[in-house]
Amino acid sequence: MGSRRRAVTGPASVLCVGQATLDHVLTIADDLVVGRKHMAQRHDVVGGGLAANAAVTVSRLGGTAALASVIGDDETGDSVLAGLHAEHVDTGLVQQARDVHTSFSSVIVSVDGSRTIVNHSPAELLALPCPALDDVACDAVLVDGRWPAGTADALSFARRRDLPGVVDVDRSSVDAAVLATCFELASHLVFSEDALRDLTGALAPSDGLRRIARDTGAHVSVTLGARGVVWLDGDDACSLGAFPVDALDTTGAGDVFHGAVALALAEGADEPGAFTFASAAAALKCTRPGARAGIPDRSEVDRLIDRSPIAREVAAT
Repeated sequence: MGSRRRAVTGPASVLCVGQATLDHVLTIADDLVVGRKHMAQRHDVVGGGLAANAAVTVSRLGGTAALASVIGDDETGDSVLAGLHAEHVDTGLVQQARDVHTSFSSVIVSVDGSRTIVNHSPAELLALPCPALDDVACDAVLVDGRWPAGTADALSFARRRDLPGVVDVDRSSVDAAVLATCFELASHLVFSEDALRDLTGALAPSDGLRRIARDTGAHVSVTLGARGVVWLDGDDACSLGAFPVDALDTTGAGDVFHGAVALALAEGADEPGAFTFASAAAALKCTRPGARAGIPDRSEVDRLIDRSPIAREVAAT
């Protein structure tokens, strides 16, 4: 999918569909070692979830964000909603299920800024149907693949409306049935490096993308952390280097990247422009503690892009 024209009637709007959680973030002063006890230097309780963080990203970056998700009818769910309202995210499509606990994650941030995440999402939540989307007004759709019914309905909606339908494909959301839906309906599949490797067995990202492209008509790309992003233009692999920053906490960087990509596509950007914008947003997030707390605003992203021309050069790989 190339550049897409959009009528200028106000901020672009993105519908984000998938996970909303409450995260317990523990920051340690050393490297995480499995089987060893660690003492946390700090403990933060914050709103999280891939789709929810992407929605907050859209809002912080000047877009209009709505979230469709499923949470429990409990104090944790109320906290999740309060956090989203504070970030000006429309939660009219968030369902609260009775007698079910809201999803939560434990996040351990190591001294080098890397993070380890353990999530629990009750099966009863993920089995709920998606509310009707026909009356939703938006310019793009982003799904995280965690909610099967929401994924299918949202991508079908985007396809019917000829809107960008972006999928965040990471290792923990790789389910065969959901993936088949995404391959059929999405306009853009953005893989994590480990998910792409697990699915294809390819060591080189460009080779993995070419294997994926055989099975989908979607635009395919893969994020490589500090090594940037790679995507296919036809059969040619293109890459964009990461913006050089001193990483403090990478928690939520992927969520920020995907939210920023969806917003840029909603605004009519082409893929290189969308990836440049998203890479800058994710890089800035990594310089700050906290997933949601570290999300930058639009002016910060624009300034980083303006002063980093080398990082914005697209190269053939």
